[in-house]
Amino acid sequence: MEIFYYTLGILSVLIVIGIFGMVKVWNKISEIEFFSNDMEDYISDTADDLSDELDKLHSSFDREIERVEKNFEHESHELGKMIDSRLDKFDNHLQKKVENLEATVGRIIAQHNL
Repeated sequence: MEIFYYTLGILSVLIVIGIFGMVKVWNKISEIEFFSNDMEDYISDTADDLSDELDKLHSSFDREIERVEKNFEHESHELGKMIDSRLDKFDNHLQKKVENLEATVGRIIAQHNL
């Protein structure tokens, strides 16, 4: 009978150890599931944040491109006005020189004909 009690005691201890082992394994599985859910949420949040940042960056680039284009248009317009002004001055200066040359040639011809 002692062997029966001894065997029953060993089996009880093994069952208790087995139950504790299963509880530990179950807790580990729960932690892993919780951790995987947290990781999925973290990855999803990170992807959303990255997407938002990319959208902000894209809109920032668009604004900068528009600003550069406006500045380029303004500068090219100002450069065109400056070139027109310089050409007008050059044309006026050249016109005066041609008039002076014509007047000089006219005087020389008039003196030569006298």
